[in-house]
Amino acid sequence: MRRHLRVPIWLMGMTMAPFGMLAGLDVITLPQLLAARHVPENEIAMLSTLAFSPSFWCFLLCPILDVRFTRRFYSLASTIVAAVFTPVVLLSLGNTALLASALVIANLASAMLQSALGGWFSTVIGSEDEGRLSAWLTVGNLGAFGLIAPVALEMIHALSLPVAAVLLGALQLLPLAIYPFIAAKPPDARLASESFAQFFREVARLFERREVLIALAMFLLPSASFTLSNVLGGVGDAFHASMRLVSVAGGAGAAVNIAACLVLPLLATRVPLRPLYLAIGVVGGLFTLSLLPLPHTPTVFVVAFLGESWFQSLAITCSIAITFEAIGRDNPLAATIFSVLSSAAIFPIDYMIAVDGDAYVWHGVAGSFIADAGLGIASCLLLALILRLVRPKPGTAALPESA
Repeated sequence: MRRHLRVPIWLMGMTMAPFGMLAGLDVITLPQLLAARHVPENEIAMLSTLAFSPSFWCFLLCPILDVRFTRRFYSLASTIVAAVFTPVVLLSLGNTALLASALVIANLASAMLQSALGGWFSTVIGSEDEGRLSAWLTVGNLGAFGLIAPVALEMIHALSLPVAAVLLGALQLLPLAIYPFIAAKPPDARLASESFAQFFREVARLFERREVLIALAMFLLPSASFTLSNVLGGVGDAFHASMRLVSVAGGAGAAVNIAACLVLPLLATRVPLRPLYLAIGVVGGLFTLSLLPLPHTPTVFVVAFLGESWFQSLAITCSIAITFEAIGRDNPLAATIFSVLSSAAIFPIDYMIAVDGDAYVWHGVAGSFIADAGLGIASCLLLALILRLVRPKPGTAALPESA
């Protein structure tokens, strides 16, 4: 395939915007709409956990993304399904069973989109562009997340919920206009069953590599999840923050997210990716703990939200860079491997939402801060010790620092 047949790196990153839009609705808009209906915080947290759950089990379905059709086709289909089910989610607030089902379907499609794009783009870019692409994909994701936060509630207030719900679904279709201008490899002609068989063989080989096991441990533990950025949207009342201020903070977070994403490639030129990932987790955890003695005011809410967003953006961008390096060039199971590693990175974000929600019930905002930061720092210190213990002995081949 001719690699020059593609759009600029920054525009490729915007194709991840639908993923961020739906996440913004899940994290910012939906919790506020449910809180306005007096739904308990722990129930809101559990619905958020359910919404994000496909992100860590969809890898079981993702081998299909590497066969039959192009990954461009799967990206297109996934975007359409998520866009169609977005209005269903927003119009099901009074029906818990329907809401839960629609959340799972919409977020499953969104997770498949992320894996399809990751597999597709890994066959288009060169190794010299991996850092920039990981940054711009995160910009597209988190920028859309921040944009939808203030826009969604304003649309609902101005247009009514049914009209706004349809428009919010339609917005997710806009990045599809970029697809025709990005090259795509021809589809793999193998049967899906062959792909699944090869998938499990490849997974078995992955677990034979020590550096991959370490990377998976980094992603699976809450070392740099910063889940508070996903939880704070539902606890604005604890800081006396209005719904509008929560939405505005989410919108301001877009600029913070973009800045963090673009800083990561600069940091990665100075620090190997694995130690950098752990450093982000420790410094971010200390920032969270520094918020404990501060009063619960709207200003502190904004500082907390923007700070958590900053560190989460750095961590996500770093994890994507690690994932692209692990895939390598022209991997026939690129989408599948991207799905496995990205699922591992998203998994702690999902289960820590439930942990932070339970900690909030236990001891309010302080409980959530202590649980999130304490578990994150402890995980980073444990992983740093593991990295030190498994350091190759003199005379043996060194592990790649960015694996």
